[in-house]
Amino acid sequence: MNTILLHLATTFAYALLSLIIWRHLQSPSVGNSKWAKVKPWINFLTLVPIGLHIALTYHYSLGLNGLHLGLGNFTSLIVATACLIYATHSLWAGANSLPALSLPFGAVASLLPIFDGASVQIPHTELPIFKIHLILSVIAYGLLSVSLIHTLMMSYLEKSLHQHKLSPLIENLPPLLKLETLLFTIVLLGFLTLSAALVSGIFISLEIQSTILPINHKTIFSIASWLLFASLLIGRHLLGWRGRVAREILIIGFLLLIIAYFGSRLVSEVILQNPQY
Repeated sequence: MNTILLHLATTFAYALLSLIIWRHLQSPSVGNSKWAKVKPWINFLTLVPIGLHIALTYHYSLGLNGLHLGLGNFTSLIVATACLIYATHSLWAGANSLPALSLPFGAVASLLPIFDGASVQIPHTELPIFKIHLILSVIAYGLLSVSLIHTLMMSYLEKSLHQHKLSPLIENLPPLLKLETLLFTIVLLGFLTLSAALVSGIFISLEIQSTILPINHKTIFSIASWLLFASLLIGRHLLGWRGRVAREILIIGFLLLIIAYFGSRLVSEVILQNPQY
């Protein structure tokens, strides 16, 4: 019962802060001095439901007997990661239009662990290196998922600007160049974490299967995705890749990663009812 109350409190806090931010973004007072004084505190308060959200998801996915990373817990972690990145960026940049986008999703996603909970337990979690590998994988998938959400938001913003369809939210978003800089920062962090996860996966494979890399769809699609993200970052640094081309490469790389993860999870959990790594 106490856990349910924490879930409801988290959802309520998300919803309340979302309502406050949306009301001010749509009102003429958004630029006045009074709101300028309140805005940093609102940005800081967004960390409260996000912290509760992460703690609750940790309780279900990592805090119970072994690791339980079903689709509900995983989706909840992705949304919590997005909320945390946008809230942190808003604290640094002094804006709160990005949390206005993410907090409503956080209100819904914070409830998902209730339904997913301990439904799936992953084998081999008694191995410390395996736990490290899974945590790195979850962080990498989370960051790169946020990068996809971010690039889709940028595409929508760019289209709205070209069509002169402006709203109070769009008008208060950071410029596209700053959003793009944030995007590549997220991609870089996700790529570095994914690289560490792949390296740790080699040690896992040696420990469990006595082979460096098992030849299966998960390995092939993960490496293909890693190569695309590497080429995207190199192209950005050396050739100045940006805009639509960069976003298309990112989307393809992410889709390969999703096939590697969700393909095996969907088959093992939903179809075969046999959770496995």
